Amino acid sequence: LGAPPAPLTGDPTTCAPPRGKKPKGPSRRARLIVRNLSFKCTEDDLRSLFSPFGTVLEVTIPQNADGRPRGFGFVQLRNVLEAARALRGGNMKEVKGRPVAVDWAVAKDKYLAMQ
Repeated sequence: LGAPPAPLTGDPTTCAPPRGKKPKGPSRRARLIVRNLSFKCTEDDLRSLFSPFGTVLEVTIPQNADGRPRGFGFVQLRNVLEAARALRGGNMKEVKGRPVAVDWAVAKDKYLAMQ
């Protein structure tokens, strides 16, 4: 314990996650697409529909350039298990007078490739 401290080399050090690894966040696999939405449906309506099945982290309803809803939305749940429960429980439920179709969301490029 009586030894002097080691000299500093002047090399900068950084605190960052290991390369190639992203910080953990919500899994994109726990994301659902909800189709056949009424144009009167709001993000709060979708949050209310899916919150009994798990923690809803994000809800979005895309809009056209003129600001009108496009008739579908996305719901991000905390994990895949909750998303699976939400898919089963929310599919064909009526929201604002229309039965909604719920499915797993996929990236737009993958969706277009499947068409």
